[in-house]
Amino acid sequence: MIEAVLAVAFGVLIGVLTGILLGIHPNTVLFSFLPLYFIYQPDFISFMAFISGLSVSHTLHDFLPALFLKSPEAESALSSLPGIEMVNEGLGRKAFILTLIGGLSSTIIFIILLPVLFIVLSTLYPFLEPVMALILVFFLLFIVLESKSRPYALLIVILSGSLGLLVLNAGIKQQFILMPVFAGLFAAPAVTYSMSTGFEIPDQKSSFGISIERLSDGGAGFLSGLLAGLIPGIGAAVSTTFLTPLMEDNRESFLTGLGGVNTSDMLVSFLALYLIGRPRSGSSVVLQMISEVRTAEIFFLIGCSILASGLAGFTAMKVLDPFIKIVKSVDFHFIGILIILLLLVTVTATTQFYGLLVFFTSAFIGFIALLTECRASCMAVLIVPALTFFSGSFI
Repeated sequence: MIEAVLAVAFGVLIGVLTGILLGIHPNTVLFSFLPLYFIYQPDFISFMAFISGLSVSHTLHDFLPALFLKSPEAESALSSLPGIEMVNEGLGRKAFILTLIGGLSSTIIFIILLPVLFIVLSTLYPFLEPVMALILVFFLLFIVLESKSRPYALLIVILSGSLGLLVLNAGIKQQFILMPVFAGLFAAPAVTYSMSTGFEIPDQKSSFGISIERLSDGGAGFLSGLLAGLIPGIGAAVSTTFLTPLMEDNRESFLTGLGGVNTSDMLVSFLALYLIGRPRSGSSVVLQMISEVRTAEIFFLIGCSILASGLAGFTAMKVLDPFIKIVKSVDFHFIGILIILLLLVTVTATTQFYGLLVFFTSAFIGFIALLTECRASCMAVLIVPALTFFSGSFI
């Protein structure tokens, strides 16, 4: 048992790094470690514990660059809208803590509802799968219709959806090719735009109040994560947009809910791997490739994830102030250039020339989405390929 606890703790520490280091996604780490797993044959239970620690920790820490460096990944992209407003007002600490509250409260809700989820998901999914194509069409229409600029939203859906079909048919492993896709769609445009507008981190307030009502916002985040964990391609960005009316109409509620989405999505994806036999995240794909996940393993995995949530919540609070201090002490233009270089190096190392082409193409689409405030439309890059699959075509 002590080995499993240490594996969870190690995974949490790696998740801190993948969360705060731009361009390094857990999927890249896990699939890079996979050949080593087959060579050295470590204990599967310990490797499961490591995966849970890494995955959960990343979902809590990746809001730091999203808020303070304006460089979000797909999962935290929407947080850059209300979150950066709070950073500019000196409330960045509060914004980040709100996402932590959402993530941890979502974990608690998941634990409470776990018996119900076992029954409901295993019963419901067989009815959803035959109409999954229609569900995905609904979400695509929703993305366009809820946008402030529908013509641009439609354009971005077409462009990003076409990009998704092309890159997922390219013969490059999905876990690697999605890195330049999301780096181009979300990270590069945000960082470059911030550099061009002279973005600086103002002094951040260390004292502020948080209402106890924010705990309930984690419930809406949990529901959004449940959708993201069950329906392929929609991701946290789209599912949160869909369930935003369930939260109070203010940015604090939104950030808390969004924090709950990422953690809930990860936990539900583990459960979905067991109940419906379909992986919904890179972590669950790795587990499926290694061994069959049975009842004992899924309960162990969920238990490790719960432990990881507590450890990651503690490390996130410890990392917050040093992260802000480093960001404030370094010129943002230097940080921005460093981020872009890191993205380019990572893309080149994992996907070579083709990945660079995908990165710049994605960045072009991402810039249009950023300037027209239609960033959620970029998630069509996953929804359209999923729609093609469920409509009967293979990608």
